[in-house]
Amino acid sequence: MSNKLYKVFEEVEQNAQLLSKYWHNFSTEISEHLPDTYHAEVQELSDKLEIAIDNLVDELQNPTLTLATTGTTSSGKSTLVNLLCGAEIVPVAVSEMSAGSVTIEYSEKKSLIIHETPGALWECGEWTGISDERIYQRLHDVMISYIDNREKQANLASPQSTISYPFRLIKESKLELPRGVKVRILDLPGLAYVGDEGNANVIKQCREALCLVTYNSAETDKEKVRSLLQEVVEQVKDLGGSPARMLFILNRIDIFRTDRNWPETETRFVESAIRSIKHELSDQLKEYTEDIEKLQVIKLSTWAALLALQIKQHDEIYSLEACKKADNHFNGLIDEKILEDLPRKTEKWSRHDRNRVADALWQKSYAEEFQQSLRDHISQHFPRLVIPQAIERFNVAAGNAITEWALQTTTAILNSSEERYQQECEKISWIRSTLDSFLRISDKNLREPFEKIDNKIKELLADESADDPVLYLENTLSELKKVEPYNELKEKLYPLFGWRNDIGRGINQILEPVAKSLDTGKISLDSPNLKKANVLNVNLLANCLRRLVNLGYTGSVAKAGKIMEARTGDEKQRLKQLNEELNELAIHLNLVMDDVLKQIVNQELDRMYQAVVELFKCHLSHLEKGTNNLAPNIAIKFPDSKLIKVDSKPKFNLSFKSGFAITPGTWEEKIQVSKTKRTWYTFWIGKETYYEIEYKTRSSNNAEIPSTEKLLENWQFQLKQEDESIVKEVSRWLLEQIDCLKKNVDEVQQEVINRYQERLDTANREISIDYEMQKNVWQPMQQKSQSLAQEFFKLEDFLNYK
Repeated sequence: MSNKLYKVFEEVEQNAQLLSKYWHNFSTEISEHLPDTYHAEVQELSDKLEIAIDNLVDELQNPTLTLATTGTTSSGKSTLVNLLCGAEIVPVAVSEMSAGSVTIEYSEKKSLIIHETPGALWECGEWTGISDERIYQRLHDVMISYIDNREKQANLASPQSTISYPFRLIKESKLELPRGVKVRILDLPGLAYVGDEGNANVIKQCREALCLVTYNSAETDKEKVRSLLQEVVEQVKDLGGSPARMLFILNRIDIFRTDRNWPETETRFVESAIRSIKHELSDQLKEYTEDIEKLQVIKLSTWAALLALQIKQHDEIYSLEACKKADNHFNGLIDEKILEDLPRKTEKWSRHDRNRVADALWQKSYAEEFQQSLRDHISQHFPRLVIPQAIERFNVAAGNAITEWALQTTTAILNSSEERYQQECEKISWIRSTLDSFLRISDKNLREPFEKIDNKIKELLADESADDPVLYLENTLSELKKVEPYNELKEKLYPLFGWRNDIGRGINQILEPVAKSLDTGKISLDSPNLKKANVLNVNLLANCLRRLVNLGYTGSVAKAGKIMEARTGDEKQRLKQLNEELNELAIHLNLVMDDVLKQIVNQELDRMYQAVVELFKCHLSHLEKGTNNLAPNIAIKFPDSKLIKVDSKPKFNLSFKSGFAITPGTWEEKIQVSKTKRTWYTFWIGKETYYEIEYKTRSSNNAEIPSTEKLLENWQFQLKQEDESIVKEVSRWLLEQIDCLKKNVDEVQQEVINRYQERLDTANREISIDYEMQKNVWQPMQQKSQSLAQEFFKLEDFLNYK
């Protein structure tokens, strides 16, 4: 840990310890002038402060640093975990292996726990003193078993494992962390498995983690690159919170070393990748625009860096194996001079040869730069994840009560004489009235835009307005942002109206590969969001698409649609089958969309929740500043953690229909009918056959087969039809939360003022002061109480780490 990071933790701890001293001095002095009836309350506050400081120091000395790793397909995420550990203990494969979550906790002793999960088909248990190879093999077997059986057993829970390991990140990376820190690496599941309930619960734990997001630099196909960028966005959304705490890693960067002018192509790729990642994130996470501009993106070749570590291992077999892999895969990272000096067979490489190769790999893989960036990232962001929350808990437990008691008690005693008591009581009444008015106006300013939205929805439902409800919501919130203090929020409220674009984008990412499969006749359901769906439902959808293609719904029919008139029994049966399959398509799409939309909607709801939290924080900060300007010696505090209790989320229910109408019709069938007649040249005795054309009316089944484009438009239209109900639900939810916040704020304000009234009444009954005491004792004590409050408020300066 850098000196700066260490000083931050140390300084907060020292300041907290000083607060105990300041309070002790103040409480000792004031107690000399107070009646015995006050001493119990002073002692209670002292006890609370001691416990709160002990808890704060404990949190500062024993924090938990979590590094969560995630990444795009084939981006080397598991190899990165192994690099952080300094050993190959997490399975690595060409196909996606990260099917479950693996937690690696730092410990000098090695052990593995494979937790019992519902339906587990693999061996669960705990193994202590286990070797690296056995950890790897057991995890590999578990992952393979889960992947192979997941499609057959729908309720099979994802595997969850915990490894205790003396990983390299702590031992050799020069991180001097706080005393007693707990460090863990959380290897998150791949995108295809994030929807599993167990994995989803693990990902929720990452909200307070530093995240490493790997990106596959070796992919060149434009469509796949576009898919990878969307995967990055999905990973960031799943992790939640600001991308500022995420370090983005362009992995497999060694791919450019094969180019003749590799420095130029590598630089161009890095610049382009950074622009693309920032663009996609800014486009879909507008609330974090400022943070995204400051994103840290670094280069790395994880496998080459890991081999560099393994080559230097003292274990001869382990080192030799790493040498072979380096020789086969990373000659391009080893200087020609070193290559010329090396024996052809890796078995003959001396320890000196191996060290030269390892040093070259370490340097050319950008491993040293990665380590420095990781150290800087931890130094910059780790305090932000620990200190603000710890201080908030300290203030709620004791800090706010101490400052309130000191300011209120000294002010009450200074106003305890009969004449001043009456004046102060009148002032309290004025404060109540003034604060009520201030809070009422503030609440009105906050409620007004959402009430307008609610009224607009009522008009829409009554067909009294044709406005676009989402656009109206956006415009109304834009007006709110022009009002102080909400102008400070900038784009923080975007999720409250941006959900339509994001849900629509998610639906398109499902429908586009479906449409493309029908247009081309080649079934390929490969998109980031489809990876999130239940694999059984995706397989059923794929089978349905194959049947539609076999029925002729492909090529020109799928692209342009077709008016079909089924005349024969076979044609009618085929049309009926096509209609049934298109309805089946809607059913299977609904199942897949239900899977995916649940996750998309949960992402959007989490973002909306965070937007409301930001809105309420801004509102409370404004209220606290305003109330303390009106009543500076009453010390009204509105702590976020106690007042912002958004305990529910709005609910969206979306479903889709497709298929087409088959209508009965008629058609005129042309029939050739044979007839006979007598001929004159046989003297009207003989007959000959001739043919006439007759028309008979027949029944038919008629239908207009929709094109895939019309199907997509229809589903998008169905989504738009839900706008009103969603906006109605959002506005209802927001108004509920605002009402709840106002109720909590009113209660806190009344409780604080009531306590001041009680302290004033007590001082009036129990304390008599003359002019000399007022001048020589209580006025200085009030100044000291204000100084004490300032010392406590200084601790809050560290809340700027949020």
